[in-house]
Amino acid sequence: MKLKPVDKRILELLQQGDMCVPRITKIAHQVKLPTSTVQSKINKMQQEGIVKEFIGLVDPEKVGKGFVGFLMGQAKLGKETDFNKVIPKLKKIKQIQEIFFVTGDYDYLVKFRVKDQKEYYEVAQKIARCFEVRGKGFVAPRCFKESPKVEIL
Repeated sequence: MKLKPVDKRILELLQQGDMCVPRITKIAHQVKLPTSTVQSKINKMQQEGIVKEFIGLVDPEKVGKGFVGFLMGQAKLGKETDFNKVIPKLKKIKQIQEIFFVTGDYDYLVKFRVKDQKEYYEVAQKIARCFEVRGKGFVAPRCFKESPKVEIL
């Protein structure tokens, strides 16, 4: 699906709030299209996989998950290195929010959220055991910007 400017605008507006009927009506007014057309465009973008899911964003601090950790890991190098090998194991760890393949001295960057230092240590150990060589952890004592939104326009 080739995204038209109005589709991109709808995506921008969708990332600003929920998907209830009044929200769709508000988006329709802002892009100057009928509500049914906007709903149809949203449905099409869902079918095409452009819109993956609708979720309620939770303030991690208010639910006791304000401690952010990052762990970098290495894959075992060799003739048949499989960078995807550790991914299924990592995906099973519920505290992990994001897993990236990265370049440089490490192969993976994993972001996870936990309650405190004790849980950080426990989860970091689980993550590190997934890597075949080694891991290196970091704690982020403060976040200045965090957003799941993707800049489209």
